[in-house]
Amino acid sequence: MLNSICAALLLLAGAPFAFSQEQAFELVASEGLHDLASQEMDTVRSALIEARQWTGLPANHQEFTIEWVATRQDLAAALGRDISSWFAAVAIPSQRRMVIATEVAGSRTQLRATMRHELMHLAMTDLGAAGWSKLPSWFHEGCAQVFAGDIYLREQNSSVGWLLSAGELPPLADYRKGFPSDSFGASLGYHLAHGFVDRLIRIYGLPSLRDVLALVRHGSDLDTALIEVTGLSIVSHEKELRRELSGFAGMGGDMYGRLFLGLSVFIILSFPIVRATKRRRRKLLEKRWQEQDDFANENEDE
Repeated sequence: MLNSICAALLLLAGAPFAFSQEQAFELVASEGLHDLASQEMDTVRSALIEARQWTGLPANHQEFTIEWVATRQDLAAALGRDISSWFAAVAIPSQRRMVIATEVAGSRTQLRATMRHELMHLAMTDLGAAGWSKLPSWFHEGCAQVFAGDIYLREQNSSVGWLLSAGELPPLADYRKGFPSDSFGASLGYHLAHGFVDRLIRIYGLPSLRDVLALVRHGSDLDTALIEVTGLSIVSHEKELRRELSGFAGMGGDMYGRLFLGLSVFIILSFPIVRATKRRRRKLLEKRWQEQDDFANENEDE
C-alpha cells in the first residue's frame, strides 16, 4: 500500500520512477489517467525486462519517458503533429519516449498488448542509433507485433492470401521506410511484417533473431545478418513466407475466418426468426391442446 502511494506521488510530481537500480522512467499522465498509469507500472517494468531478454541486446540504461494520454487527438497534440487515423501509440527512439492513447485500446488487455508493442520499440533502441537505422521499418514492426502477441489492424488484413493469389500484395520493400497513412495499406504491411518475424523464430528459433540483432548492432545490415545466421537473404525468406501465405494454410485461414464471421452473422440474424417460429408453433400446440380439452369436456357433460 505504501509503495503504491509513493509511486502515485512520484507520478503526480512528474519525477523519474526507478523500476530497478538500472532503469528509470519518467511517467507523465494526462488528468484522470494518473491512477491507471500507476497501476500499470509493474507491467511496464516487467515487459521491458522481458523485451530485453527477448532481443538479447546489452541494455542502454538512459531514462525513458512514458506519456499517457486519453484520445487519438491527445496523442497528436502530444506529438505536435498530425497522425494517421489508425495510430494508437507511438515510440520515438531518438527521444527515448513513448506516448500511448488509452481510449484507443478499448480494453485493459488490448492496452497491455499495445504497451508491449511500443516497449519492444524502446528495447530496440539498445541497438544504438546506427544499428536502429540499419533495420527496415517493417522488421521493427514485425518484432514488436510478435513480442506483443498481436497483429495490429488484424481486422482489416484478412484478404492477404487472396491479394497474394491475385498478384496484388505489395512487397516488404514498400514498407522499408514506413507505413502508408491509409489503414488498409498499413494493415497489409503489418501482416507481412508479423509473418516474416514469426516465421523466422518459428523455423530458426529465438536465438537466431538474437544473433541477427547482435550482428546488426555491430554494423551488419539486415540482409547480411540473415544470410550469416540462416543462410537465406531477405528476398529468399520473403519468398518462403509468400509460399506459406498462398498455400492451403494461408488461404484456409482467410477462408475459415470469413466462414466463421459469416456463420456468426447468420446465427445472430436468424435468432429472432427462430424464436418467433417457436412461439408460433407453441401457440398452435396450445390451441390444439385447448381444443382437445374442450372436446373432452363436452363429451363428459353429455
